[in-house]
Amino acid sequence: MVAQTLHLNWHNPVAIRLQEGLIHQFQPHSPFVVLADPQAIDMGTEALLRRQWGHLCLQWVWQRERISSLSAAQSLAQDIWPALSSQGKVTLWAIGGGTTLDLGKLLRWRFSDTETAIVSWRNNTTTAATQRHALWCTPTTSGTGSEVTPWATVWDHETTPACKRSWHPEKLGYAECAWLDPCLTLHCPVQITRDSGMDALAHALESVWNHQANRLTRPVAVEAARLILSTLPEILRKPDDLILRTRMAHASLLSGLAMSQTQTALAHALSYRLTLEENMPHGQACAVWLPMTMELAANQSSQVRHDLESIFCMPIEKCLVRMTQWLEALGITPRDLRDSSDGRYVLEQALRSPRGKNFIGALIA
Repeated sequence: MVAQTLHLNWHNPVAIRLQEGLIHQFQPHSPFVVLADPQAIDMGTEALLRRQWGHLCLQWVWQRERISSLSAAQSLAQDIWPALSSQGKVTLWAIGGGTTLDLGKLLRWRFSDTETAIVSWRNNTTTAATQRHALWCTPTTSGTGSEVTPWATVWDHETTPACKRSWHPEKLGYAECAWLDPCLTLHCPVQITRDSGMDALAHALESVWNHQANRLTRPVAVEAARLILSTLPEILRKPDDLILRTRMAHASLLSGLAMSQTQTALAHALSYRLTLEENMPHGQACAVWLPMTMELAANQSSQVRHDLESIFCMPIEKCLVRMTQWLEALGITPRDLRDSSDGRYVLEQALRSPRGKNFIGALIA
């Protein structure tokens, strides 16, 4: 028997706490500025929390943008950076979905002015004068995983054509803390619940069919995928069920932790075009490619086949059918690029992208 080389790689410095009702129990001990999504935290809850936190909450800034664009970050910086600089060691606390958390990752870096910031965000650089503030993240959807990953998705609509960028300052992109309160997800609309759950599933599966996967990441990704497949359809039927919301928050956290080590792969590489050209929500734009990418990956790796069979508890041939049926039951129509020369060209280009290169199925079947 040939011995296999053991490959382990894991680094994630985020302090994590998951607890129902956490946000109403947590009492910070240092000053902070809140960046919050009004869809997740209403004004009544804001007033209650500001009374609870007292003078330590220096400012509350609402984040109303649908996507984490450079223009949104530039606008929010006008309110957030003066508050962050008002005294020493002020933390930024981002409370919301993936857009809010990703904007928090940008805005925790305080530049001398917003024009300098735009250049730096585009080039993934900082300057000697840039100040880095501590960041706390509280997700209000169960899907993004951004609270435990080191990078932020940034949409740049000022260039021609518009493009997706990734902000990931070397080893310094992680939040200091992730505070997860499943109660906050009870207010998440059904459509966003579905799409963010699809994103979490994509994170888990893309951590399975990934060149960076190892014996630490695989069990985490497999458990996350199992939980999401069983829980998400139930939540859509019973969105007020806190037990289900807590289970989904746990699954999303696991998928985010796996992704924080492997990054995403082909389904995400293909998704960005759909978001830019068809205005398709990110989670849905990833989900439509899952059956195709699953089949490509399964054809290339016995380890992937084993992991998928563990997730779906059935032979690999049935896994592929089950994945398609599961998506269609939630209103998602899968796509396949292999049926035309134009589609194959798009697929080949995606495989050459940074995310595509993480995909274990390097050969197109």
